[in-house]
Amino acid sequence: MPELPYRNLEVWRRSHALTMAALDLAESRPVARRPALADQITRAALSIPLNIAEGRGRRTRNDFAGFLAIARGSLFELDAALYLCHCRNLLPDGTYAALHSEIYELTAMVQAMIDSLRNPK
Repeated sequence: MPELPYRNLEVWRRSHALTMAALDLAESRPVARRPALADQITRAALSIPLNIAEGRGRRTRNDFAGFLAIARGSLFELDAALYLCHCRNLLPDGTYAALHSEIYELTAMVQAMIDSLRNPK
């Protein structure tokens, strides 16, 4: 079965992996005992690859850039929620650092894509 074009994007593959890790974290005992926080992590994490996929399916570069901007905001939102978990000692040692590093790299990738879509050479 052929793949849809968004699955060929490295940024989508990495955001999908990040989302899977965030969902596992949201379902883990310490975080799941705080339903509002678990829900926020879940919603922010899901928004990232879903907006990348939806944007890739749009017809114009500007539309795609707009959805990437939403995904970028969701990366920030996810990082803020994970930082709250870190400050409340709800994450295993090193987990926040690893997730934050991936979020930082993905944010740079998404921004580079936005810039290239809005300012083609």
